[in-house]
Amino acid sequence: MSDSEWEWLEGSGEGPGTGVSLYDGHSRTLTIFTPKVEAKGEYLMHLARLQVQNFRSLETIEAEFDTPVTVIIGPNAVGKTTVLEAIRLTKALLAARVASETANTLNLMGIMSPHMPNRMMPRALTNKPDVPTKVKCRFSVNDNELDQLDQIAPQIASTLAQQSIGMTFANASQLISFMSSPAGKTAIASANSALQSEMLKIKSSKLLDLNLTIDFPTGNISGDNPIHGILIGALEQSREPYQTLFSYFPADRALPAGEQPVQLGLADTAQQLESYNSQPQMKYTRLKSAIFTALISKGKEDLEQQFSMIFSRILRGKRLVHVGTNEIGMLSITIEDTESGVTFDIDSLSSGEKGLLLTCLLIGRTVAHGGIVLLDEPELHLNPAVCRDVLEFFLEEFALKKNIQFIICSHSAEILAGAFGRPHCSLFHLRSRRSLAKVRLHDQGEVRDALRRLGSSESEALLYRGTILVEGIHDKEVLQVGFPDLLRRYMLKDRGGRGPVEKDIKELQKAESENAEIGNHYFIFDGDRKPSGLVSTNKIKILQLPRYCLENYLLDVEIITDLSREHDIAERPFSNTTDLKNLMKELSQSQLKEIVARETFREFGLEQVGFDMKSMEESAFADMAQKLWSGVESMKNLFGGWHNGGFEEKFVQMCQLKMTNERERWDEKWAELCDGKKLFNDLRRGGHIRGDLLRLKRRIVLEMKLRGTEIYGALARMLEGLLA
Repeated sequence: MSDSEWEWLEGSGEGPGTGVSLYDGHSRTLTIFTPKVEAKGEYLMHLARLQVQNFRSLETIEAEFDTPVTVIIGPNAVGKTTVLEAIRLTKALLAARVASETANTLNLMGIMSPHMPNRMMPRALTNKPDVPTKVKCRFSVNDNELDQLDQIAPQIASTLAQQSIGMTFANASQLISFMSSPAGKTAIASANSALQSEMLKIKSSKLLDLNLTIDFPTGNISGDNPIHGILIGALEQSREPYQTLFSYFPADRALPAGEQPVQLGLADTAQQLESYNSQPQMKYTRLKSAIFTALISKGKEDLEQQFSMIFSRILRGKRLVHVGTNEIGMLSITIEDTESGVTFDIDSLSSGEKGLLLTCLLIGRTVAHGGIVLLDEPELHLNPAVCRDVLEFFLEEFALKKNIQFIICSHSAEILAGAFGRPHCSLFHLRSRRSLAKVRLHDQGEVRDALRRLGSSESEALLYRGTILVEGIHDKEVLQVGFPDLLRRYMLKDRGGRGPVEKDIKELQKAESENAEIGNHYFIFDGDRKPSGLVSTNKIKILQLPRYCLENYLLDVEIITDLSREHDIAERPFSNTTDLKNLMKELSQSQLKEIVARETFREFGLEQVGFDMKSMEESAFADMAQKLWSGVESMKNLFGGWHNGGFEEKFVQMCQLKMTNERERWDEKWAELCDGKKLFNDLRRGGHIRGDLLRLKRRIVLEMKLRGTEIYGALARMLEGLLA
């Protein structure tokens, strides 16, 4: 691939700093001192585009990231982690935060050895050492970051000047002497001119590029534009040590058991800085250090809020009791199981729970606003029932509230399902070493292929209390959002309509009658004004909703009126609940005309009109003809009475009579009888609401839960009865 093929497409921290160590990615280190710079808003240095060529298993891939959360899925060993490693390595080589970041990253990735620092190991990065490895990362920046870079431009120019003449200085005295010399002033003037010229381009494009090339035959590691690397490094280095704009969470979470030495304050700073990227595995040896540091720096109340947030959203059923020392003077963090009342030390949590707890605490505490998190396999050691909540937690608590960009690699079907269709998430399917494809909402075939490659779970009966099957994706999402505690131990699946649901029920009940091991299955489907006649059995439980469909339980006039004040839900808010109720009643009653016509049509027996084409399966033509003529005779008898007219008059008369009889009932019970799905569609079609209907339904059921409405309670009792 030529360089021209790598042309970019045009795309669209907070806290003061004191000492900054800049590293040029090879062998020179320079320490400069920067003034304290006050952040003027959130930082948005997000990865906008990635291209990778000849990096481990990846031959050539590229992707554009335009949402706060990106999930990359695919089976094991396809190269998901390699995508994160490519980003991590590029940052370490071209925009290191600390002097040791480059060397440690190269050593840990096996590219170089600390015993032979001048020798490169090509096989650690590629199977084609004769072809250069290239990684291109494009980052978007905003005006706040550009203002910060303007303030520290003199110090950055000094760094460029030293790099241009290939000099390093042992101390500040030597640096000052050089800067005062004619050669130093000339070098600084030249560097400042180059920096200002580049800054004009950056301010115009709002983009910074880290373009890494590793040429194995020569051992040369280079970047296209060293100024961009220094600028990105300067943005991160201006953070206090406990904060970062870039953090990598690897999958190899080697969590220690038993008592570990805990360092606090300055003694822990070096480990903190190393743990962000150059030695990310250190994160998982620092669980207690992270907690006690948070306790000292932020206080008990802040720490309790963080634990409460995590325990209420994803690791449910637990609470933080005590942080301190136990009876023998050892550091102790005590957790309580709220269901049983049993207390235990945090070390007794499972590996998955400890890993997730530490990950959440570190992201919340250390990743600055506008930072980037690379997260590999968050589902590791976790029950899928917990995985279902992880993505939404990261999205709502960190990505949206703190503007943190997540790039997550996973082979979890639960995380895939959570990412698919969410407006703030992008889903990428790593299909092969040459294909990182974005999964779009209408690419159903792509999703099915991804799920097949992930493999269907045969252990659901062990991981869940049972499987709940519903008609559609909206039903599944609404129930999961509205009743998370009730349904968290169950796998929810949508079956794509009532027909497949009823077919599944019959097949599973047949298998149950034959003593097959099928597990517990619970079916929830719409009333549709068509009682099914199916009944529950020991393993197959059935709930046919009394109302027309699940959406009928969401027709809460007061809540929809309140939500209409949000601009993304309605262009103009409804002035009051009475107006909205009258509108919804009018739309619902407009459905009555079609319902009455269909019922009259059935009463005339017109549904029977047609031929049974199975007649063509008869072995003899004569038999076929006999059955076909039988159909003709039936139609002759059906229409015989209308050959002189009168059908139209009779049809209209019967419809009008039915309308008169039904109007009063619908006027009172319209919210139960109408087609709730159609009513929501009609509201959007008429311009009364807008946007994603699934998102609106999720918001409504969440509000119903928070307000404890009567309808929410009735629906909860039905679900509890089904699962009892």
